[in-house]
Amino acid sequence: MKNLRNRKYGYRAAAVLSAITMAGAMPMTSFARNASKPDDAHVIAEPPAPDINKDLSPEFAYSEDKWASLRDNVMEYEELADLIHEYNATIINNRLEYDEYRGKSNDDLKNAYQDVADHLYDASDKMMDTTDEDQPGYGSVAANAALSRVQAEQNQDTADAMNEDGYVKKLEYDRQEASLVKEAQNSYWQKVKQTPALEEAARTAQSQYESMGVKAAQGMATQAELLGAQEKVEAARAAIEANEKERDDLRRELCVMTGWSYDAEPEIREISIPGIEEADRIDLAADKEKAQETNYSQAANERRLKHTGNGNQFDVMVRKVESGLQQIEADVEARYNQLKQAQSDYIQAEGEYQVEARSAQAAERRYQLGAISRNEYLQQQGGLASKESARDVAGLKFRQAMEDYRWAVNGLAQTEGT
Repeated sequence: MKNLRNRKYGYRAAAVLSAITMAGAMPMTSFARNASKPDDAHVIAEPPAPDINKDLSPEFAYSEDKWASLRDNVMEYEELADLIHEYNATIINNRLEYDEYRGKSNDDLKNAYQDVADHLYDASDKMMDTTDEDQPGYGSVAANAALSRVQAEQNQDTADAMNEDGYVKKLEYDRQEASLVKEAQNSYWQKVKQTPALEEAARTAQSQYESMGVKAAQGMATQAELLGAQEKVEAARAAIEANEKERDDLRRELCVMTGWSYDAEPEIREISIPGIEEADRIDLAADKEKAQETNYSQAANERRLKHTGNGNQFDVMVRKVESGLQQIEADVEARYNQLKQAQSDYIQAEGEYQVEARSAQAAERRYQLGAISRNEYLQQQGGLASKESARDVAGLKFRQAMEDYRWAVNGLAQTEGT
């Protein structure tokens, strides 16, 4: 039975409140600017405090077991998408912000900016109509009127160029969420897998330094050689420290990304490596077609094109949509080639590890028989650890290449606007 997640519910509330604050700190949208000024005597009621025991999604969004899994103190690779959807501050902010656009048509967005422009034009005209050049303060009034007109023209330009609707906003938010899921966790585990090889290299360097010290005391090694051995020890220790720092930084980023506090210590489950044959079962032609159908940015651009009137902007959008299809196809093929290269690298790393493992077994027997020195034995063990780490990292890179390809097929291929 899993332990209850050591994620303070207060942090979850903080994530929600942070998202609300972010939304509130942003410039007022056209819809907010359209609101009438409240009467001075009117008391604005405080919004209810968020219920920190609830998530943004309703309880029926997942099964009871799934909610328990998301709320425990274990981070599993297969849960990342749901963890980010429920607890990532950026995604929470997007979901709150999308409420402003939900169901809005292109005319709704266009009219909102047009109304603001009309209001500012009227305000500018009234300011100029109610003052004369010979009146005190004319310069200040004229400056404010000019500023209002500039703002009116900006909103007018936005209204004229507006070719989005609520669904375009949803596509943009969905793409951002998918991008976060795509980048999560793999880099952390690559750092974890590099650790054993670095530690073995440090042990080997320390042993060689100690051996060099004995030789130097006997006059069989120079001070320069001893200093060189010491520098190797220091370099090995520095490599471990740098790797640990990068690993810890990635762990903190991963925790914050998925809703824990930055200093939390959830159990981060290891990522499984796909079978090497999975890359051979890919139908590249079919995947290119699917990628063009599912791409978030392409779908958004095609929808923008529907809302774009004739003229230069229309011509630009036509070219963007047409070139987008070509770019998607090219990106999927590039991701496929990267996947095949990662597959080849993983196969090679596995083969090199197997060869080194057999050599290490032979070295173990020779060391027990006294046929090789301790330094030679440690060098062999270091070589094995290095090949094992290289194999494990190559496996993770193969997994990442597979994920990159799958995400390219399922909506994130590079195209216009990404």
